[in-house]
Amino acid sequence: MLVIKGRLHKFLTISMFLFSLSACEHPEKARQESQTKSSIAKAMGHKNRPTSDLVRDEVRQPEKVLAFFEIKKGDRVAEILAAGGYYTELVSRCVGPTGSVFMQNNQKFYQFQTDKSVNERLQNNRLANVHRWDKELDALGFESDSLDKVLMILVLHDLYWMESDVDTILENIFQSLKPGGMLGIVDHSAPLDSGNEHALDMQGIHRIERQFVIDTLLDKGFVLDAESHALAQPDDDRTQAFFSSSLKGKPTDRFMLRFVKPFKTSNQALND
Repeated sequence: MLVIKGRLHKFLTISMFLFSLSACEHPEKARQESQTKSSIAKAMGHKNRPTSDLVRDEVRQPEKVLAFFEIKKGDRVAEILAAGGYYTELVSRCVGPTGSVFMQNNQKFYQFQTDKSVNERLQNNRLANVHRWDKELDALGFESDSLDKVLMILVLHDLYWMESDVDTILENIFQSLKPGGMLGIVDHSAPLDSGNEHALDMQGIHRIERQFVIDTLLDKGFVLDAESHALAQPDDDRTQAFFSSSLKGKPTDRFMLRFVKPFKTSNQALND
């Protein structure tokens, strides 16, 4: 009986300690989450946002994306294949003057779209913390351990028809992140067990399988930090491209994944 009471007392003591520790940490976490949500709301409601961006909000749901990727003031963020900069502008306002955003596009994008949308987005230095980053995917040019976050929003699948060596590109992105830095992925869900089959052809349906993405990035040294189903669309059968007539004005089924670069790689840990 004394042993049982002793164990019970120890259990209660530990439980109370963990509860008090959680209670101490919770206010700071709540404060940070509140600040993030506030900055996102301000970015979305900014008076200078283009009307063409506003009409895309319902399908894109950027408030959910930016909150999941924890975009905050002071972050150094690279957006890969940023296109016309719909997300670049929102991220720019979220990170503020102490942060910076690298708006990357390659020549294949400009061959299809020209640079009109990019010029309009950045004209008259309207987004002073954004660096236009016209670099090829296999020569991004970021210094090692220099970025807090890299975002690939609805574009990871494009790498597989654009480039012959996607693995090296992903490895270079890994190197560019600071230890603890985040890679944020949003993409159009492909059918189960299809891997990157539907991403290999520019004329295809521009989708990629969630598990293939996870397995690929784990293999590159990333750690899966979190997943969100906030953009899931169960009614999407995953057989049509996002630009098909059957999906006009409708969101695709999309997955959101948050990966981090560990503070120590497995090789470093073994050498310690």
